[in-house]
Amino acid sequence: MSSSRIFLLFIVFLAGLTLGACGDRPTVLPMPETATPAPSATATPTSLPSTATATPEPPATPTPTSTPTATATSTPVPATANASAATATSASPTDTPAPEPTLTPTPPSTLNGVPYSEFIIMDDKTKAHVREIYARGQELGRDPNAFSKLGDSLIANPYFLRVFDQKDPNLGSYHLGDYAYLQDVIEHYQGSFDRYGTGIHVGLHTWSVFDPMWASKKWCKPNENLLDCEIRLNNPSVMLVLLGTNDDAPQATFESSYDKIVAHIIDQGIVPVLFTKADRFEGDNRNNESIRKIAEKYNVPLVDFDRLADTMPNRGTGPDNIHLSIANSNDYADPDVFRYGNTVHNLATLIMLDRLLAVINQ
Repeated sequence: MSSSRIFLLFIVFLAGLTLGACGDRPTVLPMPETATPAPSATATPTSLPSTATATPEPPATPTPTSTPTATATSTPVPATANASAATATSASPTDTPAPEPTLTPTPPSTLNGVPYSEFIIMDDKTKAHVREIYARGQELGRDPNAFSKLGDSLIANPYFLRVFDQKDPNLGSYHLGDYAYLQDVIEHYQGSFDRYGTGIHVGLHTWSVFDPMWASKKWCKPNENLLDCEIRLNNPSVMLVLLGTNDDAPQATFESSYDKIVAHIIDQGIVPVLFTKADRFEGDNRNNESIRKIAEKYNVPLVDFDRLADTMPNRGTGPDNIHLSIANSNDYADPDVFRYGNTVHNLATLIMLDRLLAVINQ
């Protein structure tokens, strides 16, 4: 046998051994590879939503403020070499429609259905005297932008006028509604509305106004009465006089004391503005009758609030039938506020101050 044949048989023998060995070993199939997804990035919110239900805050009542008119700033336009080109690029008058004229609403002439003339008592003779008193006050250096208050517990509370100066956040804001024209007079007398002053005292009578015992020991000089103290400290040009609720005295006594107060205010070059009241503390209406009589005698302005009280439940007074009822807001766009004595009282005072200012400026 040739050597090449022997070598070939040897190769066949080795191949057979190899196949036999493979038959004894189990075949391992590769497992399919499962792609493991990369963990996704979880965004962490900057603020987590609360599980509690948030109670929406009530919308803020807009506070009328004087919004300055924006001054238009002209953007420089480069000079055009060709005049015709400049004409071609200019806008045609028909491109921008002319704005429609804004109609100014007519100010109201009534309050709770009562014409101004029935509670703002100021005839021509009174107007002439107002200008005379005011002119004398200006010679004495009275502040044309200040008024003071003289009165008892009817105004010795945070709700009489103070909201209009917006200094006390506890009083909230105000909205004049149809009476928005009164914002001008608020701005004219800014600072006086919030002022409490030494002329206010709980339980004040007409006969106690000139008694130094009723004056503030902190602010007033020795033997100085509270009225003169207030005039010295505030130097007003106008004095709001709200007295009579505590005067359960004979009509002649009340009238004499009230008369003296009004005469003294006029002598100081200050315009007195008198107010009738809603209550019937003295048992009838004699004090209001005397106040009307004195206003006519001295030809000074009168806010006849007694007339407006007839338009409100319980004459605009609270449970004690004396102090004025308080509304939940000072929003004069809300018809409900016109049922409460204090909000109507405040609005009537603004109307009088506005009319008074118009007379002074004539």
